[in-house]
Amino acid sequence: MMQAFSRRTVERLTRHTLFGLALPAFQSFLDINVRKEIDKDRRVIVAAAEALRAGRAPDISDTEQLLHEARGIDQAFLQQAAPFPLAIDIRYPDIEPTRRQRIECLLAMSYRLLAHWQSTPRFRQAVAQAYARKQFHTALGKILHLYALETKALNRSVRLPTFASLARDKLAETIYLEMEVIAGQLASELTDKAYRHFQRE
Repeated sequence: MMQAFSRRTVERLTRHTLFGLALPAFQSFLDINVRKEIDKDRRVIVAAAEALRAGRAPDISDTEQLLHEARGIDQAFLQQAAPFPLAIDIRYPDIEPTRRQRIECLLAMSYRLLAHWQSTPRFRQAVAQAYARKQFHTALGKILHLYALETKALNRSVRLPTFASLARDKLAETIYLEMEVIAGQLASELTDKAYRHFQRE
């Protein structure tokens, strides 16, 4: 899902003249970025599975641990991104409120789906048992929306000379708006795919 989100966002951004010129040079940077987000999401799903095995629901301690692990992933990302001509200073007070919400939403969804998956071999059946179609669409859309918001905040962590800060903010807003379009489309497509053979509304 995250790879599709990133790929489609890049495709839309290339329609903008500035991004069309700049993106080819930073494709590797973008690939590293999406891999770190996939790693974060994987850890959230693992935490949900571990809570389920322990016979308890995820709680605030899980969220705090995942926030801590996310910072470690960020630092590894910054080391990988060091060769690129960007200076990134992640301002966690700006980012972590949204990141916390995203982790909580994904943790709750993962736990709920995994709990229902235990009683059926088919994942789509588990989805249909866990959520009404509209509920699933809303939950998925919220997670993608929060990812777009977090990315917007992260983009503003890129250090640029003062005269270029307005351009940076405009670029961050453009990326955010395109991500919001993709988030809506992707949430609808994945919901359609999950509920293709189920009528639960």
